[in-house]
Amino acid sequence: MRSVLTALLGGSLLAAAPALAAPADYHLPRHFYTPGRQPYRRPPARLTFGAGAAYYDGDLTNRISSRPAFSLGLVRPLSPHLSFGADLAYVRLEANDYNVSRGLRFTSSGGALTTFVRYNLLADKSMYLGPNHRPTPVQLFVQGGVGLLLNSAQTSANNPEPPYGRVALPPERPGGYPLLAGVLPVGGGLTLQASRALAFTLEGLVYFTSTDLLDDISQRASPEKKDNFATASLKVEYAFHRKRGKPLVHFD
Repeated sequence: MRSVLTALLGGSLLAAAPALAAPADYHLPRHFYTPGRQPYRRPPARLTFGAGAAYYDGDLTNRISSRPAFSLGLVRPLSPHLSFGADLAYVRLEANDYNVSRGLRFTSSGGALTTFVRYNLLADKSMYLGPNHRPTPVQLFVQGGVGLLLNSAQTSANNPEPPYGRVALPPERPGGYPLLAGVLPVGGGLTLQASRALAFTLEGLVYFTSTDLLDDISQRASPEKKDNFATASLKVEYAFHRKRGKPLVHFD
């Protein structure tokens, strides 16, 4: 008889276990904490697409020369101040020589793969849990990263002999192009949070490079100075939120 009662009691407890569990449409959120012990949650990564202009800074010109630039990437918020991301950008550069007597010209196109850290100047309080949670529609940030640039360039010059026009010059780089160089993009911008899933970011970056052959012009002009470029872009950022029901939140 005792064994029968034990079996019945065990079966009753197993049957009641689902009722003691949290409802299916609730979940326990994963918490993180700031140094001041403020709990927060990390929103999902955002897919980004950007379009804008690229600006050349090198041996040939002392004025702004802009061409199209595009990017595709990911941004993942890590804390109310920090985000980590990666970008794949396409840039096209072009410039005419400011020195008319030298008469050089170049065009180039390249792709840059970079990773970066973004720092919000003010904490994103929309990530906080509890009474400190606040909507944060606008965020100012600074940003820095590191990456690689794969670039191809072509140079031409005025033809001093008839027929007049431009003639292509042999590449300065032994073996020709493409050229692989390191880049350090630094800058900043602002993000406008339009909705829970959609954001818009204005971003300006200067790319410091490890090469003086971004424009295929080094010994022909200023070999002591590295070539750089900058981008200004508008990015559309979209977060793919999963429907997980209502969070069960408990604060100590």
